[in-house]
Amino acid sequence: MSRGKSKVTALMLAILCAVTFTLAGCSTGGDAPASGNASGSGAKGAVTEITFWHPFGGEVEKKAMEESVKMFNDSHPNIKVKAEFIGGGGSGNGITDKLTVSINGGNPPDIVAFDRFMVQQWADQGLFEDLTANAEVQGVTADQFYDFAWQEASMDGNLYALPFTTDDRALFYNKKLFREAGLDPENPPKTIAELDAAAEKLTKKQGNRYDVLGFVPWMGQGGVLTWGWAFGGKYQDPASGKITANDPSNVEALEWMAGYAKKYEIQAVSDFATAVGGDINPFAAGKVAMMVGGSWEIGQFNTVEGLDYGVTPLPSPTGTDFKTWAGGWSFIIPKGAKNKDAAFEFGKFMSMEDGARNYAEKTGWFVCQKEMNAELSWVKSEPRYQVFVDMFPSANARPIITKGQFFFDQLNAAQESALHGKGDPKALLDDVTNKTNAELGL
Repeated sequence: MSRGKSKVTALMLAILCAVTFTLAGCSTGGDAPASGNASGSGAKGAVTEITFWHPFGGEVEKKAMEESVKMFNDSHPNIKVKAEFIGGGGSGNGITDKLTVSINGGNPPDIVAFDRFMVQQWADQGLFEDLTANAEVQGVTADQFYDFAWQEASMDGNLYALPFTTDDRALFYNKKLFREAGLDPENPPKTIAELDAAAEKLTKKQGNRYDVLGFVPWMGQGGVLTWGWAFGGKYQDPASGKITANDPSNVEALEWMAGYAKKYEIQAVSDFATAVGGDINPFAAGKVAMMVGGSWEIGQFNTVEGLDYGVTPLPSPTGTDFKTWAGGWSFIIPKGAKNKDAAFEFGKFMSMEDGARNYAEKTGWFVCQKEMNAELSWVKSEPRYQVFVDMFPSANARPIITKGQFFFDQLNAAQESALHGKGDPKALLDDVTNKTNAELGL
């Protein structure tokens, strides 16, 4: 999934809905991978034209993508990239639908921006080209990228995508509300116990209605997936590939979330959401003191007059070994693409060279190339971004399986049941584990 840069809009949706993750080969386009030149295939002086599909239609992102494509075309005279915007929303569903038809029809584009979370599922069906040989010739190696991104882009030791953009999650907290509650705004919670205590002090109630909620674990980018990792859990056994949603730490995280739903009364929280209403971000409005969010929130929050806030890693039970997870996009070459070598050259430019740097600078997206993010001008000018950069090396990838959407549907359903008191968290996560592994044949 990658999630695009979604924002929390209505608090009703943010609080009542679990985090939903959208889930929406081996023939080669040339006889052998390019031998390291940037001119692609063909006779000297010939121009290889490649078609590139992407879903980035926002004004800023589309313009940045067009600039990066032009940079490539200007610096690679023997390759011409023709970029095509394919709609369908932030999840890229428009691309997946159209791509399926084009591959089956034997006329796919040469390269596609694709949700990295879905790479293994499509590669397992033989729908993507294996990029391992091209990567070896071009000097593209795992140590140049964050581990989570390379894992998502690979299957059975082979590379099927070039990682592109990324993001991760942290805890945002309102410093003004901290001061009013007698909390040190320069010393945010590091442990789960400190988070719980702060949430209680920050919560304000008038009669039977909340005026301010200190914290809602499942709001924004929160959820059992996020908090399971923060509690030290794992969702997949790396050796067997089996799903481990019922890892004891994941169970502990869901029990903790259900405790919040009970303590603060989920119906009262719902009434609070109705009272706030509208398209306002509740954290930005000062109605929620702490929330789990992504790096993209900073650009929005910095436009809110008077909002004094900080960002810190997600608390853990011990106050050490902080964990998060990351998603994002990649570049894939569909099975049957006619210009594999030239397409790989473009993908490399966009994932780890000037194309990536330009896109990141212009859009506020992080990239998966390890060395680039700390040097971005907007990271240097806004210290709160550094929290996210520091967490990337240890960030988790979502379970890399061929039944990803099934797993997340089951996980979200388990979370909703637990929050509404309709099942024991361990039994619910046992069910998720068993059903998903049965689907995987494991």
